Formats: sequence, C-alpha cells, structure tokens
Amino acid sequence: MLKLISACRLDEDQLLSEVLRYIILMGPATAYRIARDLNLHFTQAYRKAARLERFGMARRAANHRGSMFEATERGIVTCYYFGCANWEILINKLAARHKLPGPVLRAFLDTYLDHFKNDAVVDDIPVMAFYAAYRGVEIPQELASAVARYLPRVAYVSH
Repeated sequence: MLKLISACRLDEDQLLSEVLRYIILMGPATAYRIARDLNLHFTQAYRKAARLERFGMARRAANHRGSMFEATERGIVTCYYFGCANWEILINKLAARHKLPGPVLRAFLDTYLDHFKNDAVVDDIPVMAFYAAYRGVEIPQELASAVARYLPRVAYVSH
C-alpha cells in the first residue's frame, strides 16, 4: 500500500505535502481557504486537494456552501511516515480519535511501518491493527482493547 501511496509523490511534491499538512492541521478546509492561506492559485489548491482525495489521504466533507476537504487517517499516517508535519501533533490527532495513549500508538506505528515497509496496509488504525495481528505482529494491549470495540458482538447460545 505504501508503494501505491508513494505513486502520488508526496515525498517529492513539496506543494502537495504543504496542502496535506494544511488540511491536517487547519482542516476541514475548502480549496479556496487552502489557496488563500498558502498563497496559491485556486485551481492549483483544488487540484492538489483532489489528488490527495484520489489517493485516500483526504475526503470531502459536504457543507452547505461547497466541498470541504478533511484529512483521513490514511493521510495522517502517510504524513507521519513521510514526516510532512510534526510527529507529536499527528500522533495526538490519531490518539484522540481512538482514545489511545500517544506513546502506545507511536510505538505501534513505528513497529508496523518498519516491519511491513512498502507492503504496509495504510488505512484506519483498527484496520492496520487487524492486519498486523493477522500477519503475526504483536499489538499492544491498549490498542487491542481499543480495536475490540469495532468487532461485532457474538451471541452465545447455550445448549
């Protein structure tokens, strides 16, 4: 998956990296606001945001006046991997979403991204945790309990 995400050239396109960082730190934001705050032409900002959307790093959050772009967890994790923003801010955003301790989440992400390298599935944290467990990578207990809430409850029938 990182190979696919690398195809968007986030590590080579400084402007794309700036737009992603802006959406993560200041978003959700319209293309107009991104263009105004980053001193870009509107179409340039819109194309970069649409490119991030195409690779799953941003999504449109509908509002009554126009499309707003917000960062996905894939976008935040990818930004963490490529270092396009302060890691502490990125970890805190992810930790707040899942009510997890930041150090546990950072240790998991570092281990996960290092272990799977370019073959890592980069998506929501629970998906990544399930993938890691499936592939035999130990996940921290705090993360396992947070991920467990996404599992369907099994009804036990006594005989």
